Amino acid sequence: MNSADNELEAWLAGEDLFEQNLPDPEQWVAGFDADRQVVVLKIGPFQRLFLRPGKFTKRFFHQLYPLTIETWPYRRQVNLFDDFCTVNIALDLRFQATLNYVQKNPEVLDSINRHIQGLYAAVIEDKINQELHKLADGGWVQKGLAEHEKRIAITVCEVLTQQHIQAEAVCHMTVVFADFPEVRLGKDSVYLHVLKKTFELNEEKNREHQRQQRYNEQQALQAKQQELEHLKQLAEMQRRIQLAEAEAQIQLLQDKEQQLARQLEVERRLHAARMEHEQQLKETSLEIELRSLQELDAKQRLAETQQLTERLAHEAVLADKQTRAEIQRRESARRHWRAAGNLDSDGEEGIENTDV
Repeated sequence: MNSADNELEAWLAGEDLFEQNLPDPEQWVAGFDADRQVVVLKIGPFQRLFLRPGKFTKRFFHQLYPLTIETWPYRRQVNLFDDFCTVNIALDLRFQATLNYVQKNPEVLDSINRHIQGLYAAVIEDKINQELHKLADGGWVQKGLAEHEKRIAITVCEVLTQQHIQAEAVCHMTVVFADFPEVRLGKDSVYLHVLKKTFELNEEKNREHQRQQRYNEQQALQAKQQELEHLKQLAEMQRRIQLAEAEAQIQLLQDKEQQLARQLEVERRLHAARMEHEQQLKETSLEIELRSLQELDAKQRLAETQQLTERLAHEAVLADKQTRAEIQRRESARRHWRAAGNLDSDGEEGIENTDV
């Protein structure tokens, strides 16, 4: 009680209640080198990177890349306690690449600082978010934000230093309360403590109201669940009835299927018998037709044979007639010659007789 009274008196006197309680901030020495330059020695396929020495003469196979000290400002605004207060974060970060980092990333040497910002922006964002999550408990209302500022700055520097990037950071956080914009953190800590307690009471009332609301919702949900359970039972009964009807329908369809299968089997056998009978008729018809063709062919060959025989006989008769006619002609010619020969003999004898 006396401590609270003393704190109230000190606050009324205008003293800074945090001044004597804050620990000395840790000093983070980055060790920047404003004249740091990387020399790239390249002869054919051979390449080597090294820092520019104090006495250095540039040759045609040397390329110089300055490693400048880059300033990286980061600004962020966070709303806490249902927008009851707004925390503004201003982080001023300065960094410089080292030879080790350049040797791991020689392909981005000409844009090394942009490469670092693009590569580690998400990591730094994540580290800051981790620290901002710690503000949710409200302890900073009494203790201030100095520790959080220091931890953010050191954490960011540690992230970059672990990657061989020299860095130093300064973080400054300010708070604005929506309903009390004139309250200053660190100067009005007792008042802020009262505000925090009031806010906590209101939060407790809100939580109780939300609990009662959730209870009512749970009761309504249970009633709804009972109604759904009843509907579910009715649906289950309806489903069983439909299932029984479906099974009966399936059995009926199966019976029809078996009957249809038997009918199809009978029709298949009848069709097979009909096809077999038709095949037999076709074979018989083909056999009769073949036999008719054979008989017709035999008759045709017989007629051709008879025609040939008759032609040969006719030709033989003609030949015989020709032979007889030739014989008669020769006989007639011989008689004619004979007759002509006798005539000549008789004439000579008459002449001879006359002369006598």
